[in-house]
Amino acid sequence: MEQTSFRVLAALLAIFAALNGARMVADPIGWFASIPDLALTGAANAHLIRDVGVAYLASAAGLGAAAFWPRAAAPLLLAPAIFMGGHALTHLADIAAGCAAAPGGTATDWLGVILPGALTGLLCVWGLRFRQA
Repeated sequence: MEQTSFRVLAALLAIFAALNGARMVADPIGWFASIPDLALTGAANAHLIRDVGVAYLASAAGLGAAAFWPRAAAPLLLAPAIFMGGHALTHLADIAAGCAAAPGGTATDWLGVILPGALTGLLCVWGLRFRQA
C-alpha cells in the first residue's frame, strides 16, 4: 500500500512536470500569458522560459522513473528534488523578502511551484524506504 501511494504521487508529479515543461518549451510566450499574475514579475523571456521548461522535463523523467522503479527512487529523484525543491525555495525566499509578485505569494507560487517542490523533496526522502539492502 505504501509503495502504491508513493508510485501514484510520483506519477502525478511526473505528469504535472511533463505537461508544464512541454508547454514552456513549445510555446513559452503563450505559457507565460496563461499563468495568472505572472506578468507582475516582469516581461516574458522566451529563452529563459524554455530553459526552465527543459528542467521540468528532466524532472518529469526522474519522477516517472521513480514511479516505475521505487527501489531506485532516491537516486532517481535527486536531480528533480534539487530543481523543484530549489525552485520552491526561491519562491519562498521572494515571498519572505517581500519581492514576490504579490504579498504572501500567489496561488501559482503556492500550488504550482512550492507544493510540487515540497512533494518532490518528500518523495526523494520517502524513496529511501524502498531501496534494496
